[in-house]
Amino acid sequence: MTRVRLLFLAHLVALGFALGGLLIALPHPQLWAGSPNAARVYLFGMQYAGTVHILLGAATMLAFGLVCLGRRRTLVFFALATLLPLGMELLGTGTGWPFGAYAYTAGLGYKVLGRVPFTIPLSWFYMGFTVYLLANAILDARGRAARHRTAGALALGVWLLTVWDLALDPAMANASLPIRFWTWHTSGPYFGMPVQNFAGWAMTGLLFMALSRLAWRRDVGPAEFPAWLPFGVYAANLAFAVALDLSVGLWQPALLALALGLLPASLALRGLPGRSGIASLGATPSIRLASRIIVRRRLALRVEGREHLPASGPVLIAARHYHHLYDGAALVAALARPVHILVALDWVSSPVLRRLMERACAAARWPVVVRGARGGARSGAFRQDEARRYLRHAIAEAVALLRAGEVLVVFPEGYPNVDPTYTPKRGDEFLPFRPGVAALAARAERDGPRVPIVPAGLTYAEDGRHVTLRLGRPLYVDEHRDRAALLCAVEERVRSLSASAEPAVARAAAAAEEVLRS
Repeated sequence: MTRVRLLFLAHLVALGFALGGLLIALPHPQLWAGSPNAARVYLFGMQYAGTVHILLGAATMLAFGLVCLGRRRTLVFFALATLLPLGMELLGTGTGWPFGAYAYTAGLGYKVLGRVPFTIPLSWFYMGFTVYLLANAILDARGRAARHRTAGALALGVWLLTVWDLALDPAMANASLPIRFWTWHTSGPYFGMPVQNFAGWAMTGLLFMALSRLAWRRDVGPAEFPAWLPFGVYAANLAFAVALDLSVGLWQPALLALALGLLPASLALRGLPGRSGIASLGATPSIRLASRIIVRRRLALRVEGREHLPASGPVLIAARHYHHLYDGAALVAALARPVHILVALDWVSSPVLRRLMERACAAARWPVVVRGARGGARSGAFRQDEARRYLRHAIAEAVALLRAGEVLVVFPEGYPNVDPTYTPKRGDEFLPFRPGVAALAARAERDGPRVPIVPAGLTYAEDGRHVTLRLGRPLYVDEHRDRAALLCAVEERVRSLSASAEPAVARAAAAAEEVLRS
């Protein structure tokens, strides 16, 4: 496995090199134009960066398969997962079926028959092999019965492969990217791409996975391979696609990929030794990676008071709610411990999106509430009479997390200041804190240890980018005469921590950054 680890590390480095070239070197030629060595690196990247990470990804999974599954099964999958997709790609670039009318540019190496880069079938192989093994690992971790094992592994493998394409395609063919790797001759509803593309993608993946499984004559056993490597390859390649999406301003496919790809893939890690079931997804790389990408791309985050967060044991964080997305991302990215967040989903308007979001939250063990009537507005996906049932389940889940020693974040105001759907707030005001934060701590302490309530303030500068997160000294239920007094103390502390004490510093930092940019 040493060679496999080295190849995987080289694949990660190559992905980072390619990403750096696309997002840094190409848009900013002044960084390398004055240095001959930097110019040579740039020219190498222009010629080979598009192919090297694919070659190393294929080499990683080929070596992994030979070590863990043996020569016959690995080479069978390699042959089917390269030849069949190559045939489909040649058919697609010639006739427009099954993916739609498109053509590859020169950025991915020499082309077979002048139409399909030789690296494309290799990417089909290593990502197809990755997701099929990952699907088997997920089913093992969840104890899926053998009766439906084959069909489940094929369906889940195709799902994960298609999610990767949902994230990759919008960026790689986007006109805002310095280099376009393929162009579409037809348009469609998914960021300019036809839905036919994804149907063809899923059909092709199902075809070579099913034929490989048929040739193998048996499923992959639970002890045949370690799940960390397929997960690592999938996470790294999906993160590559997400970073490209965010670089061209496409946050929707990025969030879709993280919720529907990385989060389900993280279930495979539940089978790793030493991972507890309750905390396994709170600490998944997918959630932390998504948060860090959002913070790095969108925010200049400063954190104060980290010493107030206990290093172990239950913690209930009561935080100001200013931004519907950035608040949670800042907390997950900034804190050293795994974080669970109590979330409201009543903003969801589509029944399909409701099911997807509920499953993602369930996998991450993020309790879900429905806030009922939203200033007279009703959600299209939830009924008002469902609010009580969701509240009961959320309370039970939150208490279980705290008793298990986890970190739970609650936004006691209930609504953010910046909300694309609805907010009852005006300007920069606070809403009265709801009593649930005190009730959760008290209920969790009945059969468990004391629960520190850590107040968290969030201050956003006028530019909306410079953010300060301040954590305060913990408060405890038994230090106050009743829950009302505790809630009052929590609200007062959060308001104080959220006060914009240094607006001049934030403005100076923004001005300095503007000078550097110019």
